[in-house]
This record gives sequence, C-alpha cells and structure tokens, in this order.
Amino acid sequence: LSGIAGLSEAGSEDLSYLDLAHQKYLAAAAATKAGCVIMPESARSAACPAPARIFVDNPQRAVRLVLESLALRRTKPPVGVHAQASVHPEAKLGPGVSIGPFAVIERGAAVEEGTVIGAQCYIGENARVGRGSRLHPQVTVREDCMIGERCILHAGAVIGADGYGFDTDRRTGVHHKVPQLGNVVLQDDVEIGAGTTIDRGKLPRDSTTVGAGTKIDNLVQIGHNCRIGRGCLIVAQVGIAGSTTVGDFVVLGGQVGIAGHLRIGDGVQIGAQSGIMSDAEPRQILFGTPARPHREA
Repeated sequence: LSGIAGLSEAGSEDLSYLDLAHQKYLAAAAATKAGCVIMPESARSAACPAPARIFVDNPQRAVRLVLESLALRRTKPPVGVHAQASVHPEAKLGPGVSIGPFAVIERGAAVEEGTVIGAQCYIGENARVGRGSRLHPQVTVREDCMIGERCILHAGAVIGADGYGFDTDRRTGVHHKVPQLGNVVLQDDVEIGAGTTIDRGKLPRDSTTVGAGTKIDNLVQIGHNCRIGRGCLIVAQVGIAGSTTVGDFVVLGGQVGIAGHLRIGDGVQIGAQSGIMSDAEPRQILFGTPARPHREA
C-alpha cells in the first residue's frame, strides 16, 4: 500500500475505511477498488471486494493514527528566524522556534520552545505563544494575549481584536468607542479555525477565555468577556455575543447564534442554525429559533 483514500477514490495500492455513521457508505464499500479497507467489527458481513480487510472497534481512530503517521513525513518549517521576519530585540524566543518570512514579533512578546510562527503572522507586545504551538500564515495575536501550549491557529485567525463596545450619545446619536483593555487567554491544546475572531476583554483585568482542548471551526465570532469551557466543539459560523459563559464539553452546530450575558450549561448540544436567547441547563439538547428541546422542535 502506498496511500490512503476514500472508498470511491481508492485504487489497488490504497488503504481506505468504512464509517457506519452513514449507511450510504455500505454501497461504496461494496464497489470499492481499494487494496485494503479498515472496517468496524459490526460490518464483518458487509459486502467488500478488497483483497484485505482490517476489523477494528473504531475505524475513525484507526484512520487518525494512520494520518498522524503520514503527517510526520511532511516537510517541517526550518528552525530559526527568516531573514525577512521582524523580531524586536526585547522579544523572547525559545529554543527550536521557527519564525517565517514577514512575521512580526513585537517588544516583550514571548514565543516558547518548538513553536512555529508562519509567514506574515503578527505577535503583539507582551503576548505569549506557548510551547509546541503552530500558527499558520497571517494569524494575528494582539498585545497581551496568551496562547497556551500545543495550540493550533489556522490562517487568518485574529486573537484579541477590540470587543464591540460603544457608548451612544442619546442626544446626538453619535457612537463613541469604548476602549477595550483586556486580553484573550487560550488554554492548552486549543485549535482555532481559519478566519475565526476572538475579541479581547473590556476592562484591564478582563479576559476572554477558551478552555483546554476546545476545538473551534472556521469563521466563528466570540465576543468580549466570553468564557468558553473545556473540550467544547464549536462549528463554523457560530456567533457568541459578549459576556456569555459556555460550559465544558458543549457542542454548538454550524451557525448557532447565542445572545450576550447568558450561561450555557455543561454538556449542552445545540443544533445548527439555532438561536439561543436564554440560559440553557446542563446536558440539554436544543434546536430551533428560539431554541427548545430537540424532540419538541
């Protein structure tokens, strides 16, 4: 075997896999040209012409391990500071870091051991990027923000932009900007998708926080002073207004909108395009606008 591919795309030298989360793939397994297919134990009787089959309890986990092995073969960015990067003399770089072309590391910023900062990234004053993290090209980490260890930030993510805060003069209708002087804290093992924005806290001691192990998809907006718990899954185009607290292990489907100053309990699951305008008790499954228990939707 020399590669891995989907059931319909695989050839005789490819490994593939069957995921029974979707029954439609049974037909693809029956017609596959893959040389070997990883299959769940429950599919031993399924039609599959592959010369070799590997039965496992969890095909998704098996495929993840294969892909991790393949990923190790990819070329790694060279250690060191590119000649076209700009690193302030008072910035601190740990051993084994890689700083790509046109990246900017400002005064007092710290980039810890083994971290990769891609091309055109910006690390603001006194920001910190933890050990073993990876920032893909054009990521912005504004001043004073803290990125934990082993975090992954995809292209175009913005950490620490100003929160959306204005004081409207009732007499003239003029909107006066309220300075946003806090920061953002991402704990360890957080992943942030491309184009996602997480706004900084309002007051100097305020932090917008994302808990350890939370995975956030592309094009998500998280408002100032939000607190996102541990191990959450937040899918594309979710919008969370300011000062909302999201508990641990919460799942938010695509395009979920959550109003400000709410509390979403631990283990809540919210279906795609739902609108949340009140607190959600722990372990509820909600759907709709306004959201309600999914069996009532």
